[in-house]
Amino acid sequence: MSVMTIDHSHRSEPAKNTIVLNVGGEVSTLYRIADKSQQPSHRLALGVDALVRQSLRHEPAWPIEIEHAIDLTEEAVMPIAAQLSHADELHIQGLGGAIIGASLQASGIFQSVYTVQEVEALFNRLIAISQGRPMSQDNLPTDVRFVAGVLIVREVMHHLGVPLLVLPSTTPPISA
Repeated sequence: MSVMTIDHSHRSEPAKNTIVLNVGGEVSTLYRIADKSQQPSHRLALGVDALVRQSLRHEPAWPIEIEHAIDLTEEAVMPIAAQLSHADELHIQGLGGAIIGASLQASGIFQSVYTVQEVEALFNRLIAISQGRPMSQDNLPTDVRFVAGVLIVREVMHHLGVPLLVLPSTTPPISA
């Protein structure tokens, strides 16, 4: 199964109600931009490296590890979900955005905007690999930091009810 490509180039301006997710190594922050003004930020005690350290110990990640990572991410996201729900877009930044962007570019499937269904399809491909699907049948990376980044984005999109993910147009070098 491949991620389908949707042309979103018809959008001439950013959404008026956007959530920005800055995924760091140890912590992440979320904030809403509504009508061009930034609202207070919310801290998630979870980042890609923290999630890897707490759950994703094998490469490819084992199904039980992914389930544990989902539980940890839901525990971090649910307390703030009501305050940030129902935005038009989720913009990802930081280390998580760089890892996801670089990994998708290396896999040849990068696009700047993904629907929640496309993110779910991408995540399901990672699950299939964790359940034993031969890696030769899929070009997705199995790097646990990539898995952690996609998992965090997926959970945020689902629990906040955000239909579109916007990746950075340029991917900065991945560090720390």
